[in-house]
Amino acid sequence: MKWQSAARVVLLTLIIAVFPTCDITAQQNALTLEHILSLKSISDVQLSPDGKRILFHVARPRRHGEAVGKPLKEIWMLPVEGGDPYRFTYNDKSDNHARWSPDGKTIAFISKRGGSKVAQISLISPDGGAARQLTDAENSVGKFKWSPDGSMIAYTMKDAKTDDEVQSERVGIDWIVADQDYKHTRLYAIKVSTRENWKISNADITVWDFDWSPDARRLVLQATETPKVDDRFMNSKLMIVNATGGAPALLVATEGKVESPRWSHDGKYIAWRGATKRTDPYAGSVFVVSMRGGEPENLTPDWGGTAIHIQWLGKPDVIVVCALERQSTVLRTIKPGSRKFSPLLVQPIIYSDVSFSSGGRWMALAANTPAHPNELYFGKTESGTVKRLTHVNPHIDRLVLASQEVVKWEAYDGLEIEGVFVKPVNYVKGERYPLFVQFHGGPESAERNGWLGSHSRWGQLLAANGIAVLYPNYRGSIGRGVRFSELDQKDMLGKEFEDALAGIDFLVREGIVDNDRVGLGGGSYGGYAGAWAATKFGHRFKLAIVWKGVSNRVSKVGTADNHQEETSVHWTVDLYDNYDLYWDRSPIKHINNARTPTLILHGEKDRRVPVSQGLELYTALKWKGVPVEYVVYPRERHDVVERAHQKDFLYRVLTWCELYLKDSTLTR
Repeated sequence: MKWQSAARVVLLTLIIAVFPTCDITAQQNALTLEHILSLKSISDVQLSPDGKRILFHVARPRRHGEAVGKPLKEIWMLPVEGGDPYRFTYNDKSDNHARWSPDGKTIAFISKRGGSKVAQISLISPDGGAARQLTDAENSVGKFKWSPDGSMIAYTMKDAKTDDEVQSERVGIDWIVADQDYKHTRLYAIKVSTRENWKISNADITVWDFDWSPDARRLVLQATETPKVDDRFMNSKLMIVNATGGAPALLVATEGKVESPRWSHDGKYIAWRGATKRTDPYAGSVFVVSMRGGEPENLTPDWGGTAIHIQWLGKPDVIVVCALERQSTVLRTIKPGSRKFSPLLVQPIIYSDVSFSSGGRWMALAANTPAHPNELYFGKTESGTVKRLTHVNPHIDRLVLASQEVVKWEAYDGLEIEGVFVKPVNYVKGERYPLFVQFHGGPESAERNGWLGSHSRWGQLLAANGIAVLYPNYRGSIGRGVRFSELDQKDMLGKEFEDALAGIDFLVREGIVDNDRVGLGGGSYGGYAGAWAATKFGHRFKLAIVWKGVSNRVSKVGTADNHQEETSVHWTVDLYDNYDLYWDRSPIKHINNARTPTLILHGEKDRRVPVSQGLELYTALKWKGVPVEYVVYPRERHDVVERAHQKDFLYRVLTWCELYLKDSTLTR
């Protein structure tokens, strides 16, 4: 075998370091790395109660001279009846979570102002002016909600360090004992008129989410006995607590994942997104329970979709469900006691939630399409359509983007599999192209047919450089009902990986893809698939990209922050009774098959997939003599958020794809 390609990687790495503004070989007027790095994105849309003004967040990249960190969020406003969107608040740090008061006369939001080291709730008039700080919390406010009558705001705050703890740390008494001395996130309330505040949840529980009763006398909580993320996934409880404080009481027994408890406007029901059983991978079914008592009801037992957001609308109340159905998002309504959906919004745009005016006459949301990242949309609810109102990335409108479509193929066992396929820019029918297969994370996730041009979605960038990209929604993905999401359990990267192989074979048969120039990888579970491609299937792939990927299932389960979730919903059996199974699905077990050049990328502070996973694979591939590069990004967790890191990250992804997928003369 010839390994001259390793030297070329070193050379290209040096080129990147010296010429960090090059755009590799992108087609003229096509998307480039610099375009991606300059993207703004709209989120957290909030329509005023009267439907006349829209608040939204614009996340923008940090500018030269600003402190290192993730993109900053700015609060913007748009008058619906005319006028341009404008920045509503000004701050050198992010402003977050802007919310209208129920009467529409005040806006509350979270920010650090006046040199404060912790985030507080501030209030401001919708007509502008100076913001005034409402809370004087000891630690940063997490999230908040206005009471239905507008007199109070409930908010969460993580326990602050005591004076004794601060003093002890100053003299080096700062060791950590596992599962002791938890810092819980508790629920508080404050009266808006007097600033009188009190603790609602005195019990030692962590509150992840909450909602007010319509009479503002009680709240429903999603809470756990510890602040561990793993407990949030698998052991959340639905509880009721008095707004004045006291011991929370269990609302109803649940099993498995629970999210988003929401109280109906008439006070009769509480709905939530939940799992059908402990082993259900995703909280994607819609449940409701009567406040008079009784058993909870699953309103969507045989549904072929997945709920990703719910809320109550109107009187009489209906539940609005934002759903993922295959590669699309839809908005549907369903009533308690019914198992029949009614369509509300079925439009080829991708979104995750929606905001309604009081009474539900108007709706607004942030949505993306294959042609643009998130923008602001607005429309009359009864019309079932929304219209785009903003263009925060005008440079994208001038680009030639790659063609993108949903494709279907048959798996080796006959199951129909779908995915999103991005053709190279200036695609010519009959010409065969290199292919990169980007696996989504999870695996309880799915790729939408929306915007695929970001630091985490490489489709449009690679397509601009002559490389086709396939996003397979393999078995185990959400968006096709509970049963489909369970088809990969106890079979990680078994048949689901074969689903991707069948997709490659399909594109080869269609005459689009060159079977000798195929790469595979992605982030998180997609990085795990990349490591599997590099070792178990080293004979099949020209390139593997392993971003925050698992290399050793045995060591990962014991060191990550989601042991219960990993073993309960992915494997359905525990590691400590099934070492052979976990080890067999570990990429480094198959290191002797490795021959695929591999790029490994990892965040230094990642808890979901510890950085040691990348190091294990790097060490093994070096021992094997396979071309490999291992990059660790300081301060980053389970994502790459800093602009300089994103730039380096994308350059390496693009460089390795250019080198190993487009140069057909290289040998392995």
